[in-house]
Amino acid sequence: MRHQCHALHSLTKSAPLTLEDYHNSRWVAEPLHLFDCCLVSNGAVCVIVTAADRARDLAQPPVDVLGWGQAHPGRVMHRDSDFGLLTGAADAGPAALWMASVTADDVDLLELYDSYTFTVLITLEDYGFCPKGEGGKFVSDGILAPGGALPCNTGGGQLSSYDLTGFTPIVEAVIQGRGQAGARQVDKKDVIMVSGSGGVLEHHATLVLSGAGR
Repeated sequence: MRHQCHALHSLTKSAPLTLEDYHNSRWVAEPLHLFDCCLVSNGAVCVIVTAADRARDLAQPPVDVLGWGQAHPGRVMHRDSDFGLLTGAADAGPAALWMASVTADDVDLLELYDSYTFTVLITLEDYGFCPKGEGGKFVSDGILAPGGALPCNTGGGQLSSYDLTGFTPIVEAVIQGRGQAGARQVDKKDVIMVSGSGGVLEHHATLVLSGAGR
């Protein structure tokens, strides 16, 4: 951790992280480099959930919960299983989208749990944004970047900002949904998809939210 913090501090002082910086960072466990692994900088946050009609009268703009789902496949690191290739997102994602009466094509913004870069790719695949095994190709043209067609982890996520475990993506989804993200605010926020993952990709939860003023 001291090596990681030192590397991050040095990069922050000099320049934004470049692709070359990423490739030149030390291995942690192949195929993961240092910058494929999330920061450890735990904090605290609170999200209040209440009835929709009451939320309209509160001080902050409300963000609606349209759907949710969770899944726990029960195959952690089983030999010869599809562990690491198929996660609970494959069940939780479609369930949440179904409850919200939308599809993956309707999603404006993604806030995905990003413990590792791999976690984002497999979640995209399991949610149905691209076929299995094509997550890398899907993101290679910048679709998830600021200004891309499907912005993702607009606050930096756990890989580039801070670690509140499953609340990291929820917090940014609420900020974006309220229209309070400042320079990083996205234009479209009618359908925001949020993921949470734990237990070595074993447990997965999904929220579908909708921003204020929709």
